[in-house]
Amino acid sequence: MGFWDQRTEGILRSFAIIGLVLTVLLLGFDKQTTQIFHIDKKASFRSLHAFVVIMYVDSLAAAYNILQICKCWISAQPKGTSKLGSGSHICLFWASFLLDQAVAYLVFAANTAGMEAALLAVTGAHDFQWMKLCNRFERFCYQVGGAFLCGYGAFFAMCAICVISSFNLFRHYSPNLFFRLKSNE
Repeated sequence: MGFWDQRTEGILRSFAIIGLVLTVLLLGFDKQTTQIFHIDKKASFRSLHAFVVIMYVDSLAAAYNILQICKCWISAQPKGTSKLGSGSHICLFWASFLLDQAVAYLVFAANTAGMEAALLAVTGAHDFQWMKLCNRFERFCYQVGGAFLCGYGAFFAMCAICVISSFNLFRHYSPNLFFRLKSNE
């Protein structure tokens, strides 16, 4: 299969898992307490609902990628012991393609929504009388920024995975006949 073999997909999925787990850990363990007008204020990932959504989405995406790594490992076995590479499992290729697309879009949407909420914490919104928070919770904001870098890194790895899964699916179809499997030509 050349460049698009199971090892490449497994390596990309490993990078995505590392990025997703780092995002969850950076957000989950990020807490800072500071005094504002002699009152202790605490910032954590529960302060913004978008961060909670990122925690759930990235955790589920990491679990999905772990399952897909298991599928890669099974299909990378010698062809006598595994039949996942054959064209008869076209439904498996379609499911992998569609789920890879959905998970990549969900990770992107969750991280982008969290980035928008974090931008309001950095800049504030004068019209709504929301004050800046990152000038009071600097360490918290830097750690959240690192979490977003890891999240977007995982998203780009998942985009490359989507390219591989689409190649693995559509290589079974005829280039001349619309949606005909090559074995049916």
